[in-house]
Amino acid sequence: MRRRVDGIACRALLLALTFAAAPVHAASSEEAALREQVDALRALVVKLQAQVDRLAAITTVTPAPATSQPTAPPAAAAAPLVSPPAAAPAAVLQAGQVSPEQALRERWSQIQPALSQDEVTRLLGAPSREFAIDGRRVWYYVYPGIGRGSVFFTDEGRVSSDHSPFSWGD
Repeated sequence: MRRRVDGIACRALLLALTFAAAPVHAASSEEAALREQVDALRALVVKLQAQVDRLAAITTVTPAPATSQPTAPPAAAAAPLVSPPAAAPAAVLQAGQVSPEQALRERWSQIQPALSQDEVTRLLGAPSREFAIDGRRVWYYVYPGIGRGSVFFTDEGRVSSDHSPFSWGD
């Protein structure tokens, strides 16, 4: 009888060890799955950082190419250069007039989904740059002293979304 009890105890111990190893194996496979997810997320971060770097390079404003116009005579060159006036302060505007910045803000507020590219051009003018992100056409506008804006288009040439230079929080 003692031998039978020892055999049962041995089998019970073996069975207990078998089931005890199962959670370790399950934890190990969960850990492997988590490691795979972490690796995939790291790869995604690297890919997204590369996209950000490419976009930063694209959106860097480059100076306009020099035009081949004749140079001014020496007397005119000695005259002080006068820069064009900035957006007129509100106090200088006549009653009922809108500042250029306010007019631009109003035109941007009219950009809505489904507008055509022609309608966007009518409201905002030609973009500073045109490029594509993930196959989507993007028009990028730069307004010195105000900010930057972008308009995204569908494959059909209609506005899908926009980011006004007044909504970036610069």
